[in-house]
Amino acid sequence: MPANISAYPPLRGMPQLPEVVEGYLEPRHPLRGAVLVLGNFDGFHLGHQALTRIAHQLAAGRPVSVMSCEPHPRSFFGKETAPFRLATPATKRLQLSYYGVDFIYSPRFDQAFSGLSPLEFVDRVLVEALGVHHVIAGPDFRFGNRRAGDMALLSELGGTRGFGVSIAPDVTHAGVRISSTLVRAAIEAGDLLGATQLMGHGWLVETERTDKGGLRLHPTLCIPRAGHYFGRTEGRSEPMRMEIAVDGAFRPLGPHPLSVLHDMWWLQGQVS
Repeated sequence: MPANISAYPPLRGMPQLPEVVEGYLEPRHPLRGAVLVLGNFDGFHLGHQALTRIAHQLAAGRPVSVMSCEPHPRSFFGKETAPFRLATPATKRLQLSYYGVDFIYSPRFDQAFSGLSPLEFVDRVLVEALGVHHVIAGPDFRFGNRRAGDMALLSELGGTRGFGVSIAPDVTHAGVRISSTLVRAAIEAGDLLGATQLMGHGWLVETERTDKGGLRLHPTLCIPRAGHYFGRTEGRSEPMRMEIAVDGAFRPLGPHPLSVLHDMWWLQGQVS
């Protein structure tokens, strides 16, 4: 692994899990008036991290929030037939804690939410539900029914409704825009080192127990090419080898018994 890449994200003090907000914040709620970062945030790669840095620069003591719908819109619209996610809600929450995010706005992505027009999204969600102070997104962010709204419209609506809008530039690696799709392709090819470079740290995954007492990757997560990988359990510093099978079966090869292992792992590279 390159010397400047760690399994873990940079720590901003002791991490505190961000709150999860699914609906309306009362007028005097301390989380109202946040700087909100818009997007799906499936896997927290270098592009997402750049957005949160801008959010902290603009916040000036206000809360910093990330919007991330559940279920993932691609799941809702049935565009994926195989597991594809880079993060579960639990790993996303833990990962965002390392970047000082105060709360995750996580509305249920259903027919009603997906059917909001761009104007309804701004008025009902950004203004009425959250009372945002400022929003940030990448240049290709789209919102509202049939993705009809773009950043130009969002900037126009923000100007008339009293909140600021910032468009963050894309972050590139080797001349290519970093995206969750690019990270996913590297993982599915078994290139965990390449994925780590795009994320700036290891890939945080959630595992679950099987009926026979073993482990497997969470069933919503994309599965890397079968093979042997290096990783660490969350909260432990010693690296460990593990084997990941084509069906997502997850078998640590270290000395620790399964009964004492955590259910989250930072995968950081493949065994050569």
